[in-house]
Amino acid sequence: MGSAIRQFSQYLLSERNASRETVRAYLREISEFRSFLMATEGKDPEKGKGGWKSVTAADLRRFLSARFPGRKSSTMARKISAIRSFFSFLMGQGEIPGNPAASIAAPRREMRLPEFLPVDEMMDLLRSLPEGGEREARDAAILELLYSSGLRVGELVSLRREDVNLDEGTVRVSGKGRKVRVVPVGEKAVGALKEYLTARRRREAPQRDALFLNLRGGPLTARSVARILDGALRRATVGRHLSPHGLRHGPSRRCWGTRRYPRRSDTHGST
Repeated sequence: MGSAIRQFSQYLLSERNASRETVRAYLREISEFRSFLMATEGKDPEKGKGGWKSVTAADLRRFLSARFPGRKSSTMARKISAIRSFFSFLMGQGEIPGNPAASIAAPRREMRLPEFLPVDEMMDLLRSLPEGGEREARDAAILELLYSSGLRVGELVSLRREDVNLDEGTVRVSGKGRKVRVVPVGEKAVGALKEYLTARRRREAPQRDALFLNLRGGPLTARSVARILDGALRRATVGRHLSPHGLRHGPSRRCWGTRRYPRRSDTHGST
């Protein structure tokens, strides 16, 4: 990784409080652009004459049109945003006189309503969860918690055991920008968490700080949560695909209006 890119990485982490996932995504986009310049223009802005000052808006347009023809507007917008932020950082450091990405218009993002399950189908899904050992208890706790609390899947897999207060029925969440908030959850989710933690205590796990563990004792990933939901949808014979993110946008969540911490225990208590 070049010097300017490395400094940008440190800036994102220390001053912008960006998540490591965001930092990795930004650095990936910038490194792709640098590789393009080296391959097509024969210049490395990290080492060559003129450095990043030599990069023009025309270079950026060639990069975007050559590498990403026909890509989704959201993909293009993300790449332009990352590169524009990088050049803004260089301007702030006095490394370049202007931002060559400032004149690059990002495509308009498509606005789509998230898919969600109707309340009756969601109830059928939760009722169909099998009982059994630790794995079944874990999967039930994950889906109950996602539905009850409205957590993002990334927030859920980042939870630690100490973030859960079963007596108060709350979880402490580190969200975007590393902002911490306390989120209440419904009674069904609290009960499912208790069952899971009881089952989990029956064996030693090498990584105890993560709340949700895989069968090897390591922390669960967002992709694993998506697979768990897919399996639950198949067992419940729900004839549609749904991402974990869709559990946050059901009609029962939207009906809570402006309440800061939406609860679903009122609509969910009968399952």
